[in-house]
Amino acid sequence: MYWPSVTINKMTFRGDITPENILEDICANLITKPEVCINFYRREHILYEDTSIMGPDSVSAEMLILVVAILIGVNVALILAYRRCVKREMEDTMGYRVSNAVSQYISVA
Repeated sequence: MYWPSVTINKMTFRGDITPENILEDICANLITKPEVCINFYRREHILYEDTSIMGPDSVSAEMLILVVAILIGVNVALILAYRRCVKREMEDTMGYRVSNAVSQYISVA
């Protein structure tokens, strides 16, 4: 007795193979499901959930990298501005204290 066989993606299937079995296997291995597969799933009452990452309103990897780079740049700019402001404030405070100490030294002498 011979059993029919079919090879799909280097996998050989033997036994009582129907066209529906072949279509189901082909559809299961596709990343993006064509309308034929979706209709087949509905007709056979097979639960199908679209698990593709990219959708019409999803963000690409390039856009995500760009946004992260911009945020890092803004943070670096804010840190540099803060350091500059603190340095200027410290110099003003030190100048005031030195001036005050010199004035006291001169008035004592």
